[in-house]
Amino acid sequence: MRRWAVAVLLAGFATPVFAGRPAVTHEVTADQLAQALAHVRHRWDGWLAKQISDMKLTQRLSASRLARLEEQLPGSQARQALTAIADESVFLDLPAEEIPPDPAPSSTARAALLDKASGFVRDTIDRLPSFTATRETTRFEGTSTVISGRLQTELFTLNLWRAPPAVNWECPGEPKIGYRRLSIIDRTHVAVVYRHGHELHALGEKGGEFECPEDSVSTSEEFGHVIAWIPRAIAQGKVTWSHWEHGGAGLVAVFQYSSFVPSKSSAPVPVHGEIALDPANGTLLRLTEMRRWNEHEPGYEGKPRYDAAVERDSEVIFGPVNIGGNVFYCPVHHVAIYRAPILWPRGSAPEIDEIYRRNGFSESPLLEYLNDVTFTGYQLYTSR
Repeated sequence: MRRWAVAVLLAGFATPVFAGRPAVTHEVTADQLAQALAHVRHRWDGWLAKQISDMKLTQRLSASRLARLEEQLPGSQARQALTAIADESVFLDLPAEEIPPDPAPSSTARAALLDKASGFVRDTIDRLPSFTATRETTRFEGTSTVISGRLQTELFTLNLWRAPPAVNWECPGEPKIGYRRLSIIDRTHVAVVYRHGHELHALGEKGGEFECPEDSVSTSEEFGHVIAWIPRAIAQGKVTWSHWEHGGAGLVAVFQYSSFVPSKSSAPVPVHGEIALDPANGTLLRLTEMRRWNEHEPGYEGKPRYDAAVERDSEVIFGPVNIGGNVFYCPVHHVAIYRAPILWPRGSAPEIDEIYRRNGFSESPLLEYLNDVTFTGYQLYTSR
């Protein structure tokens, strides 16, 4: 069965892409993706990028495997498409064969490691000086699954049928027709300032602080906010052992957690995810957050209000950086994803029901904003 699935996927790479081709999202494992990309170096870059964008991983793609696959691709467009689907996968489980078989630590060892992690977070926040870093962001917009070209045009070019959770654009960025499932809408390269002991600020090109429009969607996170509530979650006992993973310097201990984060517009939002720690000293290496909540939205042209299910996921990778001659563990890579129903719900209007019927939708496809962020150039910040 596995060989048959890979053969079908490879056959898709060998077949021309026609405008009338059915809208299909190809779900693939990490191995299937690697096999499909094994002999594509001489393919046209843009065409291959479209094929990759139509895929969706069912397993997390490790950083080492991603680096190997990037080397096989013919150009920047295919690599960007691969980055997008790899970023989507960071909240999934690794393939079972990539999980070390080592036994779980004892309950005493787990408690001691979590205590070290709480101390690491508190010590990091207390010791961090004011600093600047360069934040490079690539922003993608599109849909969580493949939709037809006609519906892409209606949603992204004509701005028709978009429900309230999907009306506001990612900040910054402009709406774009999605030739691919996920298309780049913006790239930014800004200085980020950490000061007052707890906050990040982004400086615009003219030196002023960068701000998003009031009603836009922003998937940026403050550094202090990302890690400050970890000790609270640990103290509440909502952290449990998950598994070991391979890291760059040895085994990495992975825990699952659940907690709540405050919300400006509704009750506290439940959040869950994983915390990856260096078992030797409790250093925070990776943190994921997955949030799910309902937005109470106005109905279509005066219809009753309805609840729209919204998703926001975030992953932060931490690494050692030198700031003023001292080594701190700070964010080096960040993935943020926002998803919301792109269509009004069924029953809103006959023309909307026709879209569901025409496309065979049982529920609305999801709008997706995806940010891929790297942090470099950390240095002490001194105000002038």
